[in-house]
Amino acid sequence: MNNCILILPYFGKFNNYYPLFLRSCGYNTLFNFLIITDNYTSYSYPSNVKVVHMTLSDFKRRAEQKLGFKICLSNPYKLCDYKPSYGFLFEDLIKGYKYWGHCDCDLIFGNLDKILTPILDLNYDKIFAAGHLTLYKNTRENNRRFMNELDGRVVYREAFTTDKIYVFDENVTCSMNPYRLNVHHIFQNNHANIFEQDLSFNVSTKYERLIREYYDPQLQRFIDEKGRISRIFFSQRGIKRFTWDKYNSCIHTDDYIYIHLQSRKMRFKADLGDAEFIEIKPDRFVPIKHLPYSKKELHLWTVYLPSLYWFDVYYKKVLRKIKLIKKGDK
Repeated sequence: MNNCILILPYFGKFNNYYPLFLRSCGYNTLFNFLIITDNYTSYSYPSNVKVVHMTLSDFKRRAEQKLGFKICLSNPYKLCDYKPSYGFLFEDLIKGYKYWGHCDCDLIFGNLDKILTPILDLNYDKIFAAGHLTLYKNTRENNRRFMNELDGRVVYREAFTTDKIYVFDENVTCSMNPYRLNVHHIFQNNHANIFEQDLSFNVSTKYERLIREYYDPQLQRFIDEKGRISRIFFSQRGIKRFTWDKYNSCIHTDDYIYIHLQSRKMRFKADLGDAEFIEIKPDRFVPIKHLPYSKKELHLWTVYLPSLYWFDVYYKKVLRKIKLIKKGDK
């Protein structure tokens, strides 16, 4: 039996750093990915990524046939409410997998085998509470658990029959669903075996800097992680955060299952595909020769300053000018 397949229905134009998302998929050769889309743009898809072409109308018809009632799905953004149902809607495409999950494409994966595989081996029914990456044990009963009642209400029918965003897929509140009537609470109410620790670098939308926002299982809400001055890097080794440990006078690294760049416009150049190491900055991706190995190379002081494009351009021009002057003096 294969370990896991991640499903991504996406309709319309992909974001400009979609090739980097695919690259991170390709690094995780022990996991498979299923992308359902109406986009025929030619991309370099890794061998572990399968593309099924389908329109949003096709998706809607499939869902109505499987569910047995008319649904509201007038725009692709509404798909977030349907994520917990993918194991049921596409059960013919995920046969033979121990787990299936859903993910977004505004994220970049880290080392899934290192971080996620040990968790999959523990036989949880549901893994994670946020909607950008959630996994479910691939069994008939578990794939239909989203249909179970909660507080006497058939929540999934409520979510699927309104055009408004219900946030059915993750454990947060919204004006449409202030009582957390969502799939996570359904699993909790069913006493399912759930892994809730947040292992991601979910970027907060409240700040210009890359501030991590993480899900706290005890408080059952997302919290901003302030006070960590760091830099984020992506390579075949995964998503890594580098901070300076002043007590031990060394670089401290944290590994994350993915970084989620929600609501951020990122500058992306096609030649990044040739870079072995990439720094993820608040507004773009920058190729680097190697990961920092000293406090001096870490340049944490620049994190305090606005990480805007013009600043780095100016900073590099100054460095080049200084080098030219020194070279001339010699």
